[in-house]
Amino acid sequence: MHRLPRLLAMTTLMLSAGPPTPAYAAVQPAPCLDGVRETKGNSAVDDGEIRWTDNTSYDDARTFAVKTWQYRGSKIKIVEDSAITSNDVEFKDANLGTGDRAPLGRYERHGSIGATDYVIFNKQKLRGASKERLRYVALHELGHALGLCHKSDTIISLMWKNAPPPGYEITWIPDVDKANYKKLWG
Repeated sequence: MHRLPRLLAMTTLMLSAGPPTPAYAAVQPAPCLDGVRETKGNSAVDDGEIRWTDNTSYDDARTFAVKTWQYRGSKIKIVEDSAITSNDVEFKDANLGTGDRAPLGRYERHGSIGATDYVIFNKQKLRGASKERLRYVALHELGHALGLCHKSDTIISLMWKNAPPPGYEITWIPDVDKANYKKLWG
């Protein structure tokens, strides 16, 4: 007789707890292509932050990329430059060519103390591009400014060496890129 109330109590407890939560393996960082290594020295980060200035007509893409890279758990602060700080990255537009090998954008690292790095939008290739395309370019290039390298196109990553075709842009930070970011910045 004592078993029935105990069995009923255990069944009630199990039902109220819901289904068991599956255990997921943590996503591992992905290796860089071409023997490159991700290092803090290949980033624009200065004292735990990137200070940026803006000389681009792609303000929506820049704003979106800065906000998206500030996801919950990110350590590096990406903030607008002020009159009393030195900017680390300038977002700007340039003509980088129209050919098949011309990039949609580029990150230029200048690497000396007080030097400004650049996230460059290729005006020639981005003329008439969708909002998603522009945001992808800004996210990818800001990823380089954070020290991330190109990844294989066999994994879901924002950091592919070749841009995806129009309509297939990644406009979020995939887990593998968060894993690489965490490995680099904690």
